Amino acid sequence: MAAKKIYNLNLWHTKKNYGANLTAYALQQVINSLGYDSQLVNNGVTVARFSPSFYYAFWRKYLKFTSFSAIDLNPLNDFSDTFMTGSDQVFRYIYQGEHLTEYMLDFVKPENKKIAFSASFGVGKENFLEKTPVEIIEKMKTSLKGFDFVSVREKSGVEICRDILDVDAEWIIDPVFVTEKENYEALIKSADRDYSGRIVSYVLDKDAAYKDACSWLKNKYKTDLVELAGSKVSVENWLSAIKNCRLVLTDSFHGVCFAIIFNKPFICLANKSRGFARFESIFEMLGIEDNSISSFDEIMKRDCVFNVDYEQVNRKIDIEARRGIEFLQKAIEAPVKINYEKILTRRDFLEIEVAKLQNEATLKFQLKKVNWCIIYILPVYVTKYIWKLIIYKWKQTIGFFKRY
Repeated sequence: MAAKKIYNLNLWHTKKNYGANLTAYALQQVINSLGYDSQLVNNGVTVARFSPSFYYAFWRKYLKFTSFSAIDLNPLNDFSDTFMTGSDQVFRYIYQGEHLTEYMLDFVKPENKKIAFSASFGVGKENFLEKTPVEIIEKMKTSLKGFDFVSVREKSGVEICRDILDVDAEWIIDPVFVTEKENYEALIKSADRDYSGRIVSYVLDKDAAYKDACSWLKNKYKTDLVELAGSKVSVENWLSAIKNCRLVLTDSFHGVCFAIIFNKPFICLANKSRGFARFESIFEMLGIEDNSISSFDEIMKRDCVFNVDYEQVNRKIDIEARRGIEFLQKAIEAPVKINYEKILTRRDFLEIEVAKLQNEATLKFQLKKVNWCIIYILPVYVTKYIWKLIIYKWKQTIGFFKRY
């Protein structure tokens, strides 16, 4: 008997993003380990067969995704009764824009299940209210009430759901912590670069002080510094670099996550523009609060390498990983809930689809009219013009001979 199929929407197709790729990989591994068939929804990406880029190579080799595109999400309802959104910043409006309804699973039929697993708004309550239009908040409120189970990655996400969206949500750790570490070890076996003993930098947003901080660190530790951001190294080499390095310098959420997973000392600049709440939340969950800096200048001003008590942190990761698995099992196995909000979001989705089809039909009709004019009417006018030109030239020629 074929395993139950579960369709998952997240940011796996985000190019040049190691964290998004590995989050999708981790969650797929977790779902498959529970005995289900996890498939990532291909919402609009064409995977080139022979592309040399690290992300295409990783997708083809390790991820299982549908052949559907963004305009074909609706037919997925005929192949599964369980849909999941998350993890990563799938609920962050300024990132998703018009695609937010896809990640809110509005296309799913009311009789099918909708689950949010470790989904992220990426920001706290204040920033969410400031950056999200009122009409979008109301729409999100309706959509989330149509979910069977909701879990979010940040504590601030729990507060946003409870205080703004009127929805109960569980606080569940990012799936990169939930899957077995052996899965990453298996990936690292394919790595072909040696980063042992070096400082590894994975910094996405650099400022004027960054280079000085890097020079200071190299002098202090008497070793080389390897830049991973923009290097186009494979996902396997990226993981190997973090596992085998001496120190991690990063402003990336998932850069910090993997430094913690591999029990490495790290310097974390909490990147506020990309979502400061994410850093606060994971540090609080693991009991290592205040393990970040706010500027690269601090590296040179004080010793801010965070040597974490990983024996204690690993115990907490095990507890939170078990909670994540228990949430998934409960959510997948529970009976489907059908409520008014599920029906409403599905109705709104269908109305939008009908409007799109009507606009498409109108456009096709207009193009058909233009084509008809080009094929049938335009030649008549062109022919008339040509004949007029011929007669005009002929008259000019006759007039010339008459004069002489």
